[in-house]
Amino acid sequence: MLGDAGEHYALSQLTFAGKPASKMPDGWAGYDLAVETGQGLVRVSVKTRKETANWKAGSWFIFDERLECDWLVFIFLPINGAPRSWVVPVSLARELGNKPRATRKDPHNRDMSFAKLNKEPLCRYENNWSLLHEL
Repeated sequence: MLGDAGEHYALSQLTFAGKPASKMPDGWAGYDLAVETGQGLVRVSVKTRKETANWKAGSWFIFDERLECDWLVFIFLPINGAPRSWVVPVSLARELGNKPRATRKDPHNRDMSFAKLNKEPLCRYENNWSLLHEL
């Protein structure tokens, strides 16, 4: 249910920012939302995490580098306070995400740490619901 809530949250925020969006059917491969930018449709994948007692030990968002999408939305729901979101071009996420080790079971899965999202340059993409590539 957390993933569905994240998708609906992103859908509403994008639409409020003047980027009408539509949720794809559950289980749709590659992306979760289709968004009209005014210059054509873009594909958005949403990754949602919730703060828990074990969050510090695994404060990562995992994404598949093979995703055929244009944007990644990382949503973090803290125990107290409002959700935080980073709307990042997938090319930048691939460039800055942690590279998988050779021994990884799923070598196509990449990690984006919560710490990296809060540092330059990714911190500039927090609440980037207007889908600006260069910030």
